[in-house]
This record gives sequence, structure tokens and C-alpha cells, in this order.
Amino acid sequence: MIMDKLENFRYYQRCIPEIWDAVRFVDKVRREHLSVGRYRVGKGFAFVQEGETRAFNDVDFEIHKKYFDMQVLIEGEESWEYADAARLEVKSGYDKDTDIQWLTGSGEKIKMMPGMFYIVYPTDAHKPCCHEERPTLYRKVVVKIPIDRLLHGIREKSMTYQRR
Repeated sequence: MIMDKLENFRYYQRCIPEIWDAVRFVDKVRREHLSVGRYRVGKGFAFVQEGETRAFNDVDFEIHKKYFDMQVLIEGEESWEYADAARLEVKSGYDKDTDIQWLTGSGEKIKMMPGMFYIVYPTDAHKPCCHEERPTLYRKVVVKIPIDRLLHGIREKSMTYQRR
């Protein structure tokens, strides 16, 4: 899991090169006030979302295997909960069509402020769009960055050394 202010995204760009596409899209959402919906972004896609937060107890943890989630809070308030997926109980099997698996248990609650982002990996279970005490409104961008290009991009051949 990575969490930081959006202005610091360059610290992570070397690990996740596609983060640049995500940041440019977030800037476009802010400038043009793009409407809620799904958009193509780089090698992945993004959702512009608006809504009202939910109580932590009303939501299960989720994990993804095909995409990193990069979630950026644009306006409002939001809290989310993080846990190592290995510490949680499986509620449902992995659905490859929707790239989601549901888990139950407890983790660490984190408050987001506008201009902050977090990136979750396949082992990072998360409950987004939540609140501690009362519902709040939020506007955010969730960018889905394909994992296979990053984790499986090194070919076996390039890892083999040859004698000269």
C-alpha cells in the first residue's frame, strides 16, 4: 500500500510508471469537472465517483488481482480501512470477470483529505468510501492500473546471462 499527497506522486513513478497517466487524468477531472462515469486512462481505465460515505460495518473488504487501485480524493471527506488480506477471512471466491474478492475482518482506519491518494496491491485489502461517525459527501477518481504489465513485464530471456 502506498498513501501520500498527489503532489508527491513522482516518488512512486519509477515503481509504477502508469501513475503519470493517472495523475494527468485527475488533473483533467479537476479542470473540466468531468461527470461521473468510466473513462479510458493509459493502459487501464478510471471511474469518476461521487457519493455519500458508508459506515465501516456496512462494507466488506475487497481485493483485486488484475488491477492496482489508485484512489484519489478530489473533494469532501472519506475514510477507508486497510488490512493485509492474509489476516482476513474469505467471504466469497475471486470473481475474475469483476476482478474482486470479498473478505471480512478488521484493519486500520485511515482518514483521507482532498488531494491525497492511495494505491493498493493485490495483498492489500481495503474498504473505500467510509465514515466513522456520520455520512459525508465525496468526489473521487479511482484509476485501475493493469498489474500484469508491471509484475510480469520482465521476460525470462532477459534474466538469463550469456557467456561472451
